[in-house]
Amino acid sequence: MKLDERLTDLQNHPEDEQLKHSIREKLDMGDKRKQWNWLGSRFGEVSFGLLILFLGSFLLYTSMQPTHQASSESIQAIYSYKSKDADVAFRAKPSVNYIGMENVTTENLVLLFETLNELPEISPQTKNYGDYELVVVYENGEQRRFELDASYLYDVDEDVYYPGYNQMSAKIDSDLYEAHYENKLPIYLMTPLIFLLIGGIALFYSRRKIELPKPSKSRYVVLVSYTLTILGIFLYAYNNGLLYFPYLLLVIFALAYMMWWSIKRDVTNPVILKVEKFRMIALVVIVVVFLLWG
Repeated sequence: MKLDERLTDLQNHPEDEQLKHSIREKLDMGDKRKQWNWLGSRFGEVSFGLLILFLGSFLLYTSMQPTHQASSESIQAIYSYKSKDADVAFRAKPSVNYIGMENVTTENLVLLFETLNELPEISPQTKNYGDYELVVVYENGEQRRFELDASYLYDVDEDVYYPGYNQMSAKIDSDLYEAHYENKLPIYLMTPLIFLLIGGIALFYSRRKIELPKPSKSRYVVLVSYTLTILGIFLYAYNNGLLYFPYLLLVIFALAYMMWWSIKRDVTNPVILKVEKFRMIALVVIVVVFLLWG
């Protein structure tokens, strides 16, 4: 039978109402499933933004821990921050959840602060910001702040000076140096890795001859927000203090989601969407890894 005759024969067949009803039900179910994708809807995007703001506010509030003068109690932990020359205030925090803070509760440092009253008081010729800022946390929850330099150990709360680590056991300086510098990823490797990732993806698009769509206005809005947020983070870190890692992690995820949201609005090619999703995940992983171990 010829093709034309077969088509004519099919047209003469009665319609299968049951089959039509089944197909219509499946299409309706597909539409309903799409409606449950709340994160991709406008309501979901607003809800996600409000959730980020709420969690960020909560983390920022819980990061504000007061510092108190401590009585003579057993030491629970000692935290250290390697001071920078540009620091103009005491920045160390009683937690390793802040970028740059290290737990230095070693036997040598615990012994130093337990026998602090046995050290002679001195009057240093010059007062600079110490090489290390230390927060000693006692079992009763109270805290004391110290600045440790080669020439002096300064009790910030009592305004008293003691001899520095050049006149102490070499193990003190060794413990601090090991905590801040050993088993760390070189931070300068982060930038080459990011450029390598971006260059590799650009090469993939070029070899596959995939043409990227022109960025929309929403993409530019996200890029501006991205840039302003990063500048705000660095400005805060420079002027106010250490960055709280859980809060910073929340900001990183929020920025990644904003960028992914703008890409989804512009791109319909499934290959590009997969590659851009890989790019977002890889960038987040690189940044988080270097923040944790850099």
